[in-house]
Amino acid sequence: MLALSDAYDTVLSKNVAHLLGIKRPTVHHALEVLQEKGLIRKELYGDVRLTEEGRALAMELETQRDELSVLFCRSFSLSPEEAVKAALLLISELNDESIGKLRGAFRAMPREAK
Repeated sequence: MLALSDAYDTVLSKNVAHLLGIKRPTVHHALEVLQEKGLIRKELYGDVRLTEEGRALAMELETQRDELSVLFCRSFSLSPEEAVKAALLLISELNDESIGKLRGAFRAMPREAK
């Protein structure tokens, strides 16, 4: 949602479905959940927009993904694609404390390694 919101004035659920390669009912359900959590505003059959809280969370998750991806590339010689997959899987499954420890390892890396 963040990437689409930054690239386009209007984001529709069909755009999200097309970009992700998934069916519209799946996107519709996911958007309902995001709206219930206050992360997006969705008009009936219309635009989808991130709330301020949703934008902040999306930006934080992108930062986590980027930091962990670099850590995995540099520390474990993973390809960039595999590092991103690993980062996303861990972010979705680990608690905040564990993610914080991994991000601490990234921050402890020498500057030139980043």
